[in-house]
Amino acid sequence: MKDKDEDIALISKCLLFDDRRAYTRLIDKYHPRIKRFFLNQTLGNAALSDDLAQETFIKAYLYLRSFRGIAGFSTWLFKIAWNVFYDFVRSEKNHDDCGLDMVDHYMQDLPEPVGKKLDIYNALQLLRIEERTVIVLFFMEDMSVDKIAGITNMPVGTVKSHLSRGKKKLGVYLRNEGYGYDE
Repeated sequence: MKDKDEDIALISKCLLFDDRRAYTRLIDKYHPRIKRFFLNQTLGNAALSDDLAQETFIKAYLYLRSFRGIAGFSTWLFKIAWNVFYDFVRSEKNHDDCGLDMVDHYMQDLPEPVGKKLDIYNALQLLRIEERTVIVLFFMEDMSVDKIAGITNMPVGTVKSHLSRGKKKLGVYLRNEGYGYDE
């Protein structure tokens, strides 16, 4: 609860006193998680992740007055991040016939990661955007299914389905790559 109170205090300073240092503290607090979310969504493209994170924090600042405090600030911020990413994917779809799986295009610009990092990005690449988002938020950001449903505007059952399908796909891929155990 202390985190939520701290966030509310910082948001209040931003709104009431136009305290930009308070907003900088919010950015410092949440930037690593938002950047990690985008790194996983873009399969390690750091430059694109930085751009999307920056856009997320700009939008959050512009719409800060719409934050109601019903959900935590981090949930609200991840909802903005998801919308930024989804808008980016849709805009790319207009330029690229590969649809929501356009992330392959951005993989060409990446330096070759090594070892397990490459395996995880290859595994995440097999997932549909929605499955990848649910997997990343659940396992890497340690969010509940209910929070993920709120962020993505998906029903809880749909989140659970994406989570289940994503886990199966990742399990098969990682087993085939020599991770895990043979039954």
